[in-house]
Amino acid sequence: MITTARYGGWFNDQPASTGSSFSTNKVACLFAATMLAVGTGGTIDYHWWQQYKSGGIMPTTLKVPTIEVAPVRSPAEDLERVREIFSPAISDLARALGVSRQAVYNWVNGEQPKPAHLAKLRALAQAADAVAEAGIPVTGALLKRKVLDGNNLFEVGQSGGSVRDAVQLLIQFVRHENEQRERMTARFADRKSSSRSVESDFPAANDVS
Repeated sequence: MITTARYGGWFNDQPASTGSSFSTNKVACLFAATMLAVGTGGTIDYHWWQQYKSGGIMPTTLKVPTIEVAPVRSPAEDLERVREIFSPAISDLARALGVSRQAVYNWVNGEQPKPAHLAKLRALAQAADAVAEAGIPVTGALLKRKVLDGNNLFEVGQSGGSVRDAVQLLIQFVRHENEQRERMTARFADRKSSSRSVESDFPAANDVS
């Protein structure tokens, strides 16, 4: 009798296999696979085969690495993150996202943004994460700084540009300026130290007879 398989295809009705026949088939399949390996350059040890048949060799358990996935924030949480790090005015934030101020307030109360607005909001939230991780103090001057195509970070988001590229450039600019400032400070400190050393080589005016 022919019966339809559960997930498609056909198979013939057969009596259920017993545990012993399953084990025999398993050993036979392993033996056949091993012999196939012999024909393709592999080798088989007779003593190993005898130990496997007697249960002396157990199959190795494959360990699968665990991958941790960061939880996805809700739109309200993304909005909270942007406001926490950048502290923008609601009107500036609404302009960057291409919505009204009322829409921003609605998102705060749990309303779901449209996909296009959600993408912009998520990009700004990820930019906030990057700035916070870099440890860069956020000021009004920083947010107004032109970083990409003559636009600041929020203007890039408003125009649909790459906020990710913009925030990376912004972080690079700030780090470069901080490094330059530190080098200049160290250079002036060395000059002052050298100046004091030279002055100490001359006697004081009241010591000259």
